[in-house]
Amino acid sequence: MKTSKIWIIDDNPIDSYIVKTMLELNELSKDIHVFSNNKEALDSLEELNEDNSDGPIHIITENKTNAVNGWKLIKKMSNKFYEKKQKFNLKFHMTSEKYTEDDFEKFEKTDPLCSINKKPLRLDHLINMLQY
Repeated sequence: MKTSKIWIIDDNPIDSYIVKTMLELNELSKDIHVFSNNKEALDSLEELNEDNSDGPIHIITENKTNAVNGWKLIKKMSNKFYEKKQKFNLKFHMTSEKYTEDDFEKFEKTDPLCSINKKPLRLDHLINMLQY
C-alpha cells in the first residue's frame, strides 16, 4: 500500500521522526513532509495546485498544542480550498496523548477528519489511517 503524500504536523520533533521513520521503513510512502507548526503547513498548501497533487494527501496532525492545533488547521485548510475552489483529496488524522469528551464530540461533527488516534502511534495505527 502506497499513498501519494503524507504530511506530518507535530511540534514534537521526536514524534515526527518516529512516524516518518515507520512510514519510510515500511514503504508506506515516499512523499513525506514534516511541519512543526500550522503556519508551515498552510504555507505549503498555498504552493500546491491540483496539477501536482495526485491521490490523497494524508495529514497527520496534533490535537492541540502551542504550535499545532489540528481543529484550527482543518478549518483553515478547508476554508482555503473553498476560497480557491480547489479539489484536493485531504484526509485528516488527529493524534494526541489524551482526549476529552469534547474532542470526541468534535470528531463526530468534523467531516474531513477521518480518524482520531492515541499517541504514541504504532505501525498498525498508521496502516489503518492510510486505508481511509
